[in-house]
Amino acid sequence: MEYGHFDEKNQEYVITNPATPRPWINYLTNEDYCALVSHTGGGYSFYKDCGINRILRWGPSNFLTDRPGRYVYLKDLVTGQYWSLNWQPMRRELDFYEGRHGLGYTTITTKAFGVTGEITYFVPRKEPCEIWKVRIKNDTRRKRRFHLYGFIEWLIGQYFLELRIHNVTTLYNKVWWDGEAKAILGRKSAQWQEGDIRPFEGLVFFGSNFKVDGYECLKTAFTGRYNDISNPDGLKNEALGNSNCEGEDAVGVLQHNFGLDGLQEKEFIFILGQAENKDKVKEILNKYQDIIQVRKELDAIRKDWQEKTSRIKVETPDKDFNILVNTWLPYQLYINNLWNRSPSYYHGGGPGRGYRGVVQDAESLAAFEPQSVRETILKLASLVRADGTNAVNYSLWGPGDAPPMKGQTIWLAYLVSEYIRETGDIGVLGEKAPYLVDKWCPKEGEGTVIEHIYRELDYTYSHRGAHGLPLIGRGDWNDGLDACGIKGKGESVMLAQAFVGSLKVASRLAALTEDLKMSQKSKDRAEEMTKIINENAWDGEWYLRGFKDTGEAFGSNRNKEGKIFLNTQSWAILSDIVPKKRLRLLLESIDKYLDSDHGPALFYPTYSQYEPSLGRATMFAPGTKENGAIFCHAATFLIVAYLMLGYSNKAWQTLKKIMPNKQKDYELYKMEPYVFSEYLVGPSHPYLFGEGAFSWLTGTVGWVYMIVTEWMLGVRKHVEGIRIDPHLPSSWKKCKIRRPFREAIYQIEIENPKGIEYGVKEIYVDGKRIEGNLIKPHRDGKSHKVRVVMGK
Repeated sequence: MEYGHFDEKNQEYVITNPATPRPWINYLTNEDYCALVSHTGGGYSFYKDCGINRILRWGPSNFLTDRPGRYVYLKDLVTGQYWSLNWQPMRRELDFYEGRHGLGYTTITTKAFGVTGEITYFVPRKEPCEIWKVRIKNDTRRKRRFHLYGFIEWLIGQYFLELRIHNVTTLYNKVWWDGEAKAILGRKSAQWQEGDIRPFEGLVFFGSNFKVDGYECLKTAFTGRYNDISNPDGLKNEALGNSNCEGEDAVGVLQHNFGLDGLQEKEFIFILGQAENKDKVKEILNKYQDIIQVRKELDAIRKDWQEKTSRIKVETPDKDFNILVNTWLPYQLYINNLWNRSPSYYHGGGPGRGYRGVVQDAESLAAFEPQSVRETILKLASLVRADGTNAVNYSLWGPGDAPPMKGQTIWLAYLVSEYIRETGDIGVLGEKAPYLVDKWCPKEGEGTVIEHIYRELDYTYSHRGAHGLPLIGRGDWNDGLDACGIKGKGESVMLAQAFVGSLKVASRLAALTEDLKMSQKSKDRAEEMTKIINENAWDGEWYLRGFKDTGEAFGSNRNKEGKIFLNTQSWAILSDIVPKKRLRLLLESIDKYLDSDHGPALFYPTYSQYEPSLGRATMFAPGTKENGAIFCHAATFLIVAYLMLGYSNKAWQTLKKIMPNKQKDYELYKMEPYVFSEYLVGPSHPYLFGEGAFSWLTGTVGWVYMIVTEWMLGVRKHVEGIRIDPHLPSSWKKCKIRRPFREAIYQIEIENPKGIEYGVKEIYVDGKRIEGNLIKPHRDGKSHKVRVVMGK
């Protein structure tokens, strides 16, 4: 069944059937406030941190009903009919439905009972709030009277605490109508976490631009006994009961009574948010009660997001590819960089951001927001301890206190390298940052960014097991392998391979600072580790995944389950450690055991029962999550590996399998067609093979952007300039890419007359042929035409 289509002109995805297989959502956000909004208004909002300052209620399984949310009910006083303009939560039969997800806004339009209702949700550029712009039109020629109700359900405060002890945390609720602010205000009496009591900072608020004729703050007063929001008793009454809430489940409901002449329409505004104090609340409410101001702000948001996402533009023979790369991929990349992995519709929700996720997301953002990435580098450096470990995560309340993870320390070098390659800003290596002082390492001090990198890599080098490979501890890239190293002896082959790459990066960074001794030291260590991997981790036809605490190998042909893992084959190529005589065997093994119609599986065969010596990856149902799913992030590692080898057609075929807008059956795939999912269910599952899961927040996005811009279209950034080296599907005869780079813009046209997969014959810059394929930075603020002719 078809559920919608792309509107390229308006950069929107248009949903035409509200009963999508899963909620298809949007992230509406500025740097402080974020609203997750589904195509029917479901979802939740938070202020600065989705684990600490959650505003609206949501639970892990709420996506199954896509409730609660931010709803607008309408009641016709003559007929007694009442319905929800969102379709949800009442789900009355509609004459028309359309949901449009755009960049920074979502608009839902419905027609029913002679009324057109339109709700546009957006988050302003600065203020910590969301706006609902509601338009009601009387489609009949008779005069009519209505009651309008705006509805939300409060959570207020700490998400995980609410999940654990909702019966207790509800007792902290204080929600009331404030006559001075003319809005519903709320707060928790305090923030409590395992005996650590903090004051609740600020106020949540729900207001409007109309005369409020009634309100409710108490949930049961609105829903009625043994009832819910799908048919609340409050709509059946002439007026709401004007209840306040003290220590019970809280809602915010605002009622407005109005009339419309025949064919007349009116607009209304609801404002929801969280601010520091009542004065700030009143300031925000006053500003957005003005419908003209609301329209101006919405227009500004659209322009702002269009400008952000259009800095790099591509034109290829594949329409789906162009739509994704030119609009939705950069939009998803921005969302990931703003909020990392926590504010998901499906899982997570804890406080703060994860260190490794932030590192990986920021790598591709350097092409869009280099100054922001520089700030991220300094923040991440400040989370490194003097012993070379780092905080696993951080939030509004500071660095997390989880034990250090072995697999975290190798990734910062990659981010710093990407930033320097983009900007040429070698000076960042000399910027100083303090070392993190906490219970895991009390040693104080500070160091330069490159010194922080050296300490991280020294830590990995110094913490190795019996086979000379880095210890895996509580997991490497695969968090589900959390038991194979808990006794301090298990080793990771993937971590060793990525460590080789990081050492090579560190060697180049050291050379940029003219520290030739450290450059050589890193190079020597990379060669040493390469030798160890090839001697101890080759299994005959592929690379092992690691060794358990017992010394037993896993990811080996000797294993009954989990014989071959994808990542150690991909990273062997990415880190350039594979002897030529082994490469053919490795690639044949990937094709034989891991490839499938929906992409490459994480490993084969999946685990049929829990294996305590490996970890929770073996607890998942076969083919789901870390138990043999088609992890899209892992697939991108393989795609880059194929491109490095010149297998462009194979890379393109693999990419198409995981692209959200290339899926053939959305009844099966279920997730949004416009953003990547974390994984697709793998081939070992008995009936869900190909279903998507956990969309939006995934490290896949940054790697796909690198695949598209640096490898396929071949604009590869280097300290000395950009090298042009396209790797295209042989059927692509012409492509274009617009790429800003160091204060100039390069309009690059690629010709592939003979349909080859890679190779550059000649390059012309502003009509003049250049030697080689390196374009040195012009830094002149001008646009330069580049013609690339592929050939050998």
